[in-house]
Amino acid sequence: MKKLLKLVSLLTLGLFFVACGGGDSSSEGFSKSGKAGSLNVVYSSEKPLVVGDNTIEVAITKDGKPLKDAKVEFKIFMPEMPGMPYMEEVKTMSASGEGYSSNVNFSMGGTWQVKIYIEKDGKKYKHSSSVIL
Repeated sequence: MKKLLKLVSLLTLGLFFVACGGGDSSSEGFSKSGKAGSLNVVYSSEKPLVVGDNTIEVAITKDGKPLKDAKVEFKIFMPEMPGMPYMEEVKTMSASGEGYSSNVNFSMGGTWQVKIYIEKDGKKYKHSSSVIL
């Protein structure tokens, strides 16, 4: 009987910690940075990336100053694999504050390739990255 009581107590305690979560980690956002030629690129989300809709913000700077009035496209894709077709979404981003923003839908979990295409004054730049959901 004592073993059963200990087991039930441990399971209850374990469920309590699972239900309470790991603290503030679920509210932390997502951010990744890199270069596109001479440009600095940071793409981020206020919330962790999830399967489904995500609001993505892209901040682009050149010489420490925000790049304004550029054409920015955000492309995500997952290569074809056995039993799964090629998946892709391309979004033209809208100017938002000092950066660019769009809603992006990750249709499933896994590794997604990210390409950010930037065009400004006839010059074209590309940033390549990946994210894992």
